[in-house]
Amino acid sequence: MFRRAAVEHLLQNLFLPLLIFLKFSDCSSEHECKCVLFNFTSGNFQSPEFPAPLEGVPCLFYHFQAPPDHIVRLTFDVFQLPPRIGVCSSSIMLYDHTIDGLIEFGERADFEFCGKEISSGRQFFSKEQHFLLQITSAKEASRGFRGSFLAIPKKNFTSDAVEMAECSYRVEKQKAIIYSPQYPYYYPSKVNCTYHIPQRKGFQIVINSIVMDIGRDAILQIFESVEGKFEKRLIEMVTSVQKSIYVSSTSSLLIYFSAGNNDVERAVGFVIELQYSNAVWSQSPEAASECQLNVNSENFKEGQLSSDKIGRYASSSLPTKCQIVLQGYPNEKISVKFTHFNLYVPDNKNVTKRCTEVDNLSADVRVGSRLSRIDEWCGKRTPPNIMSSSNLLQLEYNTKSSKAIRESANDDIGFRLEYKFHTDWNMGNMKAKVDKRKECRFSFNSSEHTNGKLWSANYPGLYPRNVYCEYIFHGRNDQVVHIHFEYFDIEGFNQCDETTQSDYILFSNYQTHDRTNRRFCGKTAPKGPILSESNYFRMIFSTNDIFDATGFYAHYQFITQEKSQISRVKLTISSSQTPFSAIFFVILFSLFFIIF
Repeated sequence: MFRRAAVEHLLQNLFLPLLIFLKFSDCSSEHECKCVLFNFTSGNFQSPEFPAPLEGVPCLFYHFQAPPDHIVRLTFDVFQLPPRIGVCSSSIMLYDHTIDGLIEFGERADFEFCGKEISSGRQFFSKEQHFLLQITSAKEASRGFRGSFLAIPKKNFTSDAVEMAECSYRVEKQKAIIYSPQYPYYYPSKVNCTYHIPQRKGFQIVINSIVMDIGRDAILQIFESVEGKFEKRLIEMVTSVQKSIYVSSTSSLLIYFSAGNNDVERAVGFVIELQYSNAVWSQSPEAASECQLNVNSENFKEGQLSSDKIGRYASSSLPTKCQIVLQGYPNEKISVKFTHFNLYVPDNKNVTKRCTEVDNLSADVRVGSRLSRIDEWCGKRTPPNIMSSSNLLQLEYNTKSSKAIRESANDDIGFRLEYKFHTDWNMGNMKAKVDKRKECRFSFNSSEHTNGKLWSANYPGLYPRNVYCEYIFHGRNDQVVHIHFEYFDIEGFNQCDETTQSDYILFSNYQTHDRTNRRFCGKTAPKGPILSESNYFRMIFSTNDIFDATGFYAHYQFITQEKSQISRVKLTISSSQTPFSAIFFVILFSLFFIIF
């Protein structure tokens, strides 16, 4: 019987942090495996000599080691080995359960993959701070693999609740996220957990799933009860078929999760967001306006409003201030489109500079816990289409003129608008796959469309504030993607970085953030088409909570190229490395395989 594998340092000099030997006691040299140690918090990995073909690697380990109280996430964007014909002639094996980075000789891997069995974008998580990846490649050449790794603090996946007993929690926060046991690693077998959300007078509890992946031998139930009473009523039951939930109640809720065996299926469980929410958003008496119209999505998901309608709520015909408060459910956004806009302006007033001295309309959206002003409009300057990134949008109509003057004017004085509450970004015409696990992610696959169009949310209106949107492109192995901008208006200037408080667009050939790539903002589109370096490409559109612009409109096309024409992707081990250290690792990595 072979004893537990011991990781010993191969070199006691400059190569020490990078290369180690994995040896098995009491065994011959045929059981020796070379090992590369990745002890950075983030970076990229790839098969030896990638993008050159992978072949003739009898045994090689990649050891990803995160800091204490962290886990490791691996994300693949390229994977192609010889296909499985009964068994894998070449494969990678993943050991995600190791506690100390050691494994027994002959220990069965948690996963074994070959062919094209890992799709682009697929992620794997370790249980603890160590993750082992074993490469075994025969003489048959294949493209190999490429991906990124990231160390994530375990505290990021701690439920916002007080643990009263083993796997029994009580939520005491206004807004919370709860996780299944061991998430994002798969939940253990034979588990029973409860989450109690107590009733609060004047509030409703709103539950919305972010991730819902429970196995065939598991069930999640939500019960409704009234404080002080023992009876409870089942209002939701989730099985492996259901992938999302949305529940609201003014009573106390109890979430009960029970699972049988999960060692084979390895379902990851759930991530649930909940919060206490007023049915209608309310202001303090000091901040209340002279007239106010509250529109709640519980009654109407879309409709029309006009200045005449809200004017009926005013207590006098004198100059006044009126508010329209559009309030949706926590997972909803709000869109407003003006169909008519013509506010009264006296002949002696100039509205080219400011609107405060004449009738005007302003718009505010909720960002976090505060209201953020978008802009104000007057005269015949029609506001652009507006979209909130949260569930609250407020319009304020300030009149300096009297009602009699407005009604006596020959022009059609006032405004009319259409509103809509929605849970998506209203971008169904873009023909992209929407990732429901992410707030704003769109995927384009060449197997579905080889070309098409893409644009910012709410284009050609103002894009929402405080959003992070990803546009992911997946082509065939021999394809790259071209992106050409027809319209470009992203608020920002200079280097488009945080110091200038700029919104920006960034392109990356990796799953992780690539700081070496340039950001784009302002009104000048990137010169010429943007070309990816491989069949995977990611475009990031990030906005802050300060200013707005009208976004972008672009075309994309997947193009087939000869392999010799495709630019090779640079190797980056850590985003924190200096250029010298990155070059040093590339040279060292090549020498490693020459020597051994």
